[in-house]
Amino acid sequence: MQKFFVLLAASFAMLADVCAQTPATDLHALFEVAWERSVAMQTTAGRRQEAAASRVQANALIAGSPSIDLRHRGDQLTDRRGIRESEVALGVPVWMPGQRSARGALADAQAAEAESSMMLGQLAVAAEVRERVWQLAAAESENEVLRRRTAVARSLRDDVQRRVTAGDLARTDLLFAEQDLLANRALMTESEARVIEMRARLMQTSGVQALPLRYDELPAPVIAGAPHPRLDAALRAVERGERQIGYLQKSRRDAPEVGVTYRRDSAGGGLPSDQTVGVYVRFPFATDARNLPRETAAQTELMTARAERDRAERVVQSEIDTAQQRLALAEQQLALVSQRNATLAERALLLRKTFNAGEIGLPEVLRAQNQALDAEVELTRVRAQRGFAIANLNQALGVLP
Repeated sequence: MQKFFVLLAASFAMLADVCAQTPATDLHALFEVAWERSVAMQTTAGRRQEAAASRVQANALIAGSPSIDLRHRGDQLTDRRGIRESEVALGVPVWMPGQRSARGALADAQAAEAESSMMLGQLAVAAEVRERVWQLAAAESENEVLRRRTAVARSLRDDVQRRVTAGDLARTDLLFAEQDLLANRALMTESEARVIEMRARLMQTSGVQALPLRYDELPAPVIAGAPHPRLDAALRAVERGERQIGYLQKSRRDAPEVGVTYRRDSAGGGLPSDQTVGVYVRFPFATDARNLPRETAAQTELMTARAERDRAERVVQSEIDTAQQRLALAEQQLALVSQRNATLAERALLLRKTFNAGEIGLPEVLRAQNQALDAEVELTRVRAQRGFAIANLNQALGVLP
């Protein structure tokens, strides 16, 4: 039986490992996985619970917890005449005029702020996922080009070796081709190390090491006046601060308390006992020692929230403008690098044919070939930069994957 449980645990571990390596279908699916694993989601759940607890308090019929007061007095240790006095009081705090509605408005603002903080947390997770995805995409694309570059260098080395054996080329050409192959293999090894590092970073964020099957994004349209999670969170913070001050203004004293009392008096000496029932009201006073620290802290928090709102407006617009400019520059750079790559690739192909015909030497062919492959590596980087520029624009617009 113990062996069975060990095998079952091992099977679950292998299944979890396979699931971790399964690539997501698209960027949205990868984002959902990352969000489920994020600290921000746990924080959001806690804030929602806080808002729900605040709503429970606002919906309560009384302003606080009820209390019971038990008192007894007698002369057992003094005159011993049989005097007994017992009293029981039950009191409940009550809402002051406008206090309950102000508490409800504050609870609504806290719930709205919790929801806006969730959107802001999702946007932060989306930024990390997008960055990790495009870092890995760039590393894998570059590694693929370097693999082809190594294969081309190996093919050229083999051709040179055959021609050296046939006596068409000198051994120095073979050494030159060997040196070029070793250099390309070193570059490929460095590239594989970067791929491993980028996969580890993606794993830390999402629990998946592989890129999604589809991760390219289309630029989202810029809509004037569209809600942005960062601006919405700042506005909700201001609203919550204003309602907090409104609630404190309605709560400048502790809640009054009303209650009923039951009292039984025994005078001793065989006299009958007296039983009475009464009511009472307790009104606490408002003092600056109680109210001033609370109201000052709330005012400070509100001023901070308003300043953050103004700053968020400037930052969001600045990030959108910057992202649009970066995307435009990336488009221009991609067009130029694509044209250069095509030109160098054609030139390298022609020179390779010329070398095979024995019309030029090996150094010129290697130089042209490496220039073409360097241009191809640069093209993969620029394509990744363009893809990340689109993702960055969507990020600046507050659009989730």
